[in-house]
Amino acid sequence: MKKLPNKILNNKFVRFFNSRVKRLSQEVDIRHDKKLVGMSLGNYVASQHREDMGATGSESSPYPALRRMFEGEKFDKNDVFADIGCGKGRVLAYMAAEYGFKGKIRGVELNGDVAKIASDWAKQFDNVEIIAGDAFKQDLSDITVMYLGRPFETEFFKTFIDKFESEINHPVTVFYWVDQQSGSYLKGREGWVREKRLRIFYHKGLPLVTVPQGFSKWIYTPQQNVKE
Repeated sequence: MKKLPNKILNNKFVRFFNSRVKRLSQEVDIRHDKKLVGMSLGNYVASQHREDMGATGSESSPYPALRRMFEGEKFDKNDVFADIGCGKGRVLAYMAAEYGFKGKIRGVELNGDVAKIASDWAKQFDNVEIIAGDAFKQDLSDITVMYLGRPFETEFFKTFIDKFESEINHPVTVFYWVDQQSGSYLKGREGWVREKRLRIFYHKGLPLVTVPQGFSKWIYTPQQNVKE
């Protein structure tokens, strides 16, 4: 997609139009939530721990963006999919109920009230687990596929990547939605290869989000595996 000039994107009339269309797309997504898991997963919840733990708010990823991200991807029953900062769990719902992911699906959410919402609908699926807790205190060693919807502010993201690398001893596929702020930290970092990057904005001719959002797919391979 051709990049639109900031002058156009920042025009108050364009931003107003985009925000209205985004609101409509959110309503469509909420209807799809209810179709998949019987409840809405779409309302934004502000972070309670942005300052002390770098946690961002809970804002659900749009379904059209998820379909583009995972289009053509192949996973099997041995894969372990983890959404770090899963919020109410729309990504997990998509993987379990629409994509049909056969392996383990895990969500980690710091906000206990938000995690409870995810836990309520997840009871429908034997392979979905919700962990209410701090991602920095979780064992990440069995993950083979990881989704990040910008769960952390940049400095905390860097610390999380250090933790992730210290625990992983096998290749992991990482999908990063809204990667503009900190995705560049992975570029050129040892063990990380970016397979693709897209700027997602339009869906069926209308803006999906208020401003274009970046999405990237990375493969992380621990360097001890490469050397061996």
